[in-house]
Amino acid sequence: MNKFLEGQRIYLRPFARSDISIWFDWFNDPLVTQFMNKGIFPNTELVQEEFFESILKSKNDVQLAIILKDDDSLIGIVGIHKINWAHRHGDISILIGDKAQWGKGIATEAVGFVVKHAFTKMNLRRLTAGMPAVNAGSRKCFKNNGFVLEGTQRKTFFCDEEY
Repeated sequence: MNKFLEGQRIYLRPFARSDISIWFDWFNDPLVTQFMNKGIFPNTELVQEEFFESILKSKNDVQLAIILKDDDSLIGIVGIHKINWAHRHGDISILIGDKAQWGKGIATEAVGFVVKHAFTKMNLRRLTAGMPAVNAGSRKCFKNNGFVLEGTQRKTFFCDEEY
């Protein structure tokens, strides 16, 4: 498989059609989607197929599969979205769908690769990331990659029956 960016524990590669069935399981798991908008509506294989096609066609999004080097298993997704090429900025996102890999610093490693690539190869000047305040893991991941809190949007995310 095409290794786009590679580190000690993981590598990032473009998506393959065979990844769709794994996403389907992740995006139907309430624990995996608890901090995402994906868990609001039931997920279907057609939705995942459309997501895959949109990734292939997009000129303003870069989405990569996170692969564990030990066994070449797909464990997550990392990407830059809404890239504004004129003003050189975008939004970064991360999902570790394999719950056995949570809390191991893999998200921090993957985000680090993408941040470095965005600034040194894509010539972006700014990346932003949004997450619910209760998502301590994501906050730590982005802080460890040099992101700073610039603001808080109050009552914009519904989780556990409250905003």
